[in-house]
Amino acid sequence: MTLFEGLDLTDTIAAISTPIGMGGIGVVRLSGPMAHTLCQEIFRPKPHSSPVSHRKMILGDLITPETREIIDEVFAIFMFAPHTYTCEDMVEIQCHSGRVVLERILKLVLKEGARLAGPGEFTLRAYLNGRIDLTQAEGVIEVIQAQSEASLKMAQKQLHGKIRDAIDALLDPINQILMYMEADLDFSEDTGMDFSKNWQEIWGRSWQGLIRDMDHLMEGFATCQMVREGFEVVIIGPPNVGKSSILNRFVGKDRAIVTEVPGTTRDFIEEGILIQGIPFRIVDTAGLRPSSDPVERIGTEQSLHKKSQADLVLLVIDGSKPLSREETSLFRKVERGKTIVALNKCDLPLKISQNTVRSNLPKDIPVVELSAKTGENWERLIHLLVEMIHTRDISPDISTLIPINQRHYQLLQKAKTALERLNRGLRRGVEEVFLSQDLWEAKRALEAITGKAHSDDILSEIFRNFCVGK
Repeated sequence: MTLFEGLDLTDTIAAISTPIGMGGIGVVRLSGPMAHTLCQEIFRPKPHSSPVSHRKMILGDLITPETREIIDEVFAIFMFAPHTYTCEDMVEIQCHSGRVVLERILKLVLKEGARLAGPGEFTLRAYLNGRIDLTQAEGVIEVIQAQSEASLKMAQKQLHGKIRDAIDALLDPINQILMYMEADLDFSEDTGMDFSKNWQEIWGRSWQGLIRDMDHLMEGFATCQMVREGFEVVIIGPPNVGKSSILNRFVGKDRAIVTEVPGTTRDFIEEGILIQGIPFRIVDTAGLRPSSDPVERIGTEQSLHKKSQADLVLLVIDGSKPLSREETSLFRKVERGKTIVALNKCDLPLKISQNTVRSNLPKDIPVVELSAKTGENWERLIHLLVEMIHTRDISPDISTLIPINQRHYQLLQKAKTALERLNRGLRRGVEEVFLSQDLWEAKRALEAITGKAHSDDILSEIFRNFCVGK
């Protein structure tokens, strides 16, 4: 069952569009054919108010029709189709924020005939009514979920149609080629006209550019994901060296359990933070040591897997104890350019020097003495993390990125594969009817990105991430 199955998209819908809680203003939003009529039944403008007009705020009281009880003094904004967010008649009621007043207003409009909106249903209607494409609908949630300035800038690009523009530029030559190819298949025998030269000429001058432009879009995917989700920093090391204490200091609270008993962390714990405007995901992992405990072995395997996938690795060792064989073994497996070694517990007498640690490491691996308990040298660790991000070879430049996501990437790859198969077939003399199928496959994949072609499952997957009211 899809997310919107059973919902009548011609209903008038309503929802609270602001977070419930103490605040200055709350908003209840309505959209649909009865939005204006419904609100006029429960809204009484103040004397001498201006008549209702498009997008004009009108001060008045919201009342219960039966008792004439005033619920709240509000501003009502009436908006007329098609010049609205959903392309339908809309009303936004701006009231005092607070759980009781917002819920009373919502219950009232539902009683008067509106239906509670589904997750993202206002934006779904904007998409289905042609105001935005599917990538812009995704851009709405990207803006809401942006965790940094960089991710907000990328989301704004998406919201303003940059992905759509890039996909339309790819579709232009494909549509031209397909037009001549279909004409050749359908009419060449009847008319005696040869359209194959037309489409092959366009193909010859455009296919390499199409592949290059698709590659350019896909090359930025990894960077887009890092900007959206944050750079993953995986904390690894033997048990009881202070990994969980380091996580807790990063996030500023007791997120992980810290005890004197080794092996407290069996699974990984992940928290997102901002450091100097850069989003990071800090991951605390199970301690690395040989064990006969099957749960602990699984934790160790997960830790090693997270380490291999991480953007940065923080290898933690206990500086208050002599260097162990397990730690020496870990040193031989560190990766240059993504690893920092933290010599923890420097608030205690150190039994290991930085020189000893460096002598067991590959060159250019940064080492920092610190105390997760007291915060000593913490700023040095932060500086190293940020410095490693800034010196990484991230290509292309974020300011030039078209912000594609996983769904876009997979569809671009599908379109590219179809075009490459077409080109191989053309060289081998494959019949035109089969070549046209490859071109149609590429076209459908690209159109699925912007939503010119879509399925209910795709819409459900996208809109289930929205809150009710957007």
